[in-house]
Order: sequence, then structure tokens, then C-alpha cells
Amino acid sequence: MSAWQEGRGGAVSNEGGMAKAICALLATLVFAGACSAAGVVSYRCPKVDIPPAIDGRLDDEAWKEAPPIRLVLSTNGNPATKKTIARMCWDATNLYVSFDCDDADIWGTYKKRDDPVYNEEVCEVFASPACDLKHYFEFNVSPRNVVFDSDVYDPVKGHTSPPTTNLWNCAGLRTAVVVDGTLDCRTDTDRGWSAEFAIPFAGLGRSTPKTGERWRLNLYRIDLSPRPVEFQAWSPTFYDPAAFHIPERFGTVFFAD
Repeated sequence: MSAWQEGRGGAVSNEGGMAKAICALLATLVFAGACSAAGVVSYRCPKVDIPPAIDGRLDDEAWKEAPPIRLVLSTNGNPATKKTIARMCWDATNLYVSFDCDDADIWGTYKKRDDPVYNEEVCEVFASPACDLKHYFEFNVSPRNVVFDSDVYDPVKGHTSPPTTNLWNCAGLRTAVVVDGTLDCRTDTDRGWSAEFAIPFAGLGRSTPKTGERWRLNLYRIDLSPRPVEFQAWSPTFYDPAAFHIPERFGTVFFAD
């Protein structure tokens, strides 16, 4: 697990760069009406020239350009006991997401693709590229790097009944995990684990986003051991017991240069 660094994008240092930044800002404003979300978090997702290697190590220059997100408790927005830092960036092909998780007990029992890893310890990405909150994609990865992905249609927004979930494998999806500790040894003290996702736009039926385009998205982590049990989120859903299929609470991601 890599050390947490306060990454930030490069500064504008000349007139040409300033003009580029202003154009990017104007483009962002043009897209604002189609995918706005009052009262939820937002993230400026930087475009990178050299994408991260999907190896789980989080030592790439791309992650240094991506602002850190510290996940909070999903139920109430309070600080989490177990630190989780997420970052996002993109290029012409993929949205990249990383998680850096403090964890003293790293474990997982599921071993096959599309096993219900969401019942154990997991990092999750829920993404609605079209900002249609009745339709979104779910990606989960466990400390064993077991993937669950699904195409979710949620006509009641998860409030009164479970969403309709179609098991589906995203073509071209790549994930990787690094464990800093001993996987499945429940008697020792581990340090943490890190995970990376490369989510291909084509696999979601999308073209490369335009600068300023917005998606609705949320990031989650479940940690069950050691106690306290924590259900974490980028944008808290404020449901107790914890509920993640609350798409109106998804944050807004801006695709920036």
C-alpha cells in the first residue's frame, strides 16, 4: 500500500496555459445544466498523458496529478476510523480509479468472477455516465482481486425495493490489488491494501468524454473487521442501515484537461 500524498494538478505558468484553463472552465460551464447535482460532492478529474499501470501499486505519476478523496461514513458523513483515500483520472480510453485502504485484517472468501464480494470487504465504483440516475454501472473488487460488475436499472432509486441488477461483464475492464500484510491470516495485524480500476469507456457503450463533460458517480468501501464495521462513501447516502444504491446522492465528476 502506497503512502498517502496530497496530490494536485500542475499550475498554469504561461499565457497559453491560462487560455487553455479558461477554455476548459467555459466548457465545464456549458455542460453544467445537463448533469448538475445540488448538495452533493464534486471532483475535478484530471486528464493524464501517461496512464497509471494497473498493478495495484499507486506509485504512478498519474496518481500524483489526481486530487485525493478521503471517504467518510456513508450513514452520516462523519469521519471514518479506517482511512481510505481514492483518486480518479482519465485518458482517451479509460476512467481510472484507485483506492488506498488502511486495514488491520485483510481477508476475503470469494474466488470467482461475479461472486457476491459486496457481502464482504470490498472497494466499489458506481457510475452513471449519462447522468440518468435510473441506470448506472457497478464495479466491485475484493482484496483477492475478485471482480463483481453489473448493469443496474433502479426505477425506485433503491428506496423501497432492491434495484434490478443484470449480471454483466464489462469488456476490457482491468483491476489490480496489492496487499500490505498477510491475506486471510486472521491472527496477525496487517497494514492495508490498494486497488486500481481501469474502466473502459467503450465497455460502457460510451465514446471518449469531452472536456467539461460530467458523470454522476459514487465511491464506496466496506470494511467488516476489525471492528467497528464501516460502510464508507465519497458522497454519503445518509441511510442507516447503510445503503449504497441511492443514486441521487452520487457525486459529480468533471472531466478536465
